[in-house]
Amino acid sequence: MSIGRNIKKLREKHDLSQRELGEIAGVSDKAVSSWEKETKEPRMGAIQKIADHFGILKSDIIEGPQIKGKFVNEKVYPYTTKNKISDGCRQVPLLGRISAGLPIEMIPVQEMINVPIEITDQYPEAFLLQVTGDSMNKVVPSGALALIDPTIEVKNGEIAAVSVNGYDATLKRFYKFQDGIALEPESYNPENTTQFYSSEEQEHSPIYIKGRLVWYMAPLNIKL
Repeated sequence: MSIGRNIKKLREKHDLSQRELGEIAGVSDKAVSSWEKETKEPRMGAIQKIADHFGILKSDIIEGPQIKGKFVNEKVYPYTTKNKISDGCRQVPLLGRISAGLPIEMIPVQEMINVPIEITDQYPEAFLLQVTGDSMNKVVPSGALALIDPTIEVKNGEIAAVSVNGYDATLKRFYKFQDGIALEPESYNPENTTQFYSSEEQEHSPIYIKGRLVWYMAPLNIKL
C-alpha cells in the first residue's frame, strides 16, 4: 500500500477531514489531497508530526501498519503481553510470509500462533513471519516461523527482516557499508548470491529494517 493510501486510511479511521489532518501535519488541505491522490509525497517532517500525533511509527505511514494492534488485511491484532495464554504459551501474530530468496511482496496472514512464554517474555513486541525459499537454509529452514523483534537494533552481520521498496521483504544477513547495503544469504544452494543496494539505488528503492531475527520455530515436517 502506498503512503498516500496509508494516510487516507488513517484519516478516515479517525474521521478527520483533509483540513484537520493538514493542521496536524502543518500543511494545507490541498497538500493532503495531493498526497492521497499520489501526485506528491509528504516530507518526512510532516510524516513525523502525523506519527507523533497518533502515537504510531513513521513506518506505519510509509509501509503500512503491521503490528501492535494495527490493521493487517482489515483485521486488528491486539498484540500485548495480555494475549491468551495456554499450555505455557502466549499467542503471537503471524503477520506474513517472508522470502528467504529474492525479495517478494509480504502477504498478511490472519492467524495467531502459540509461542513459549519464556520467549515472548524476552521479546514482548516481536511478531512472526513465515520463511519461504532456501537462501538462508544453513540457519533457518524453509517453512519455519521466524520471530522478528522490531525494537532491537540490527548490527552488521546479524540476520534481519528487511523491506525493499516498502513492500517487499526478505530474510538475510545484514551489512551496512558507506556506499550501500548488502543482504547476504547463508545457503547450501550456490545459486543464491549476495544482493547489494547502492546508496544511489536506495533513493529510488528505499530499504527498511523490519526487525532482527531472535528465534524461530522449525516446520513439523523438517527432515533431520
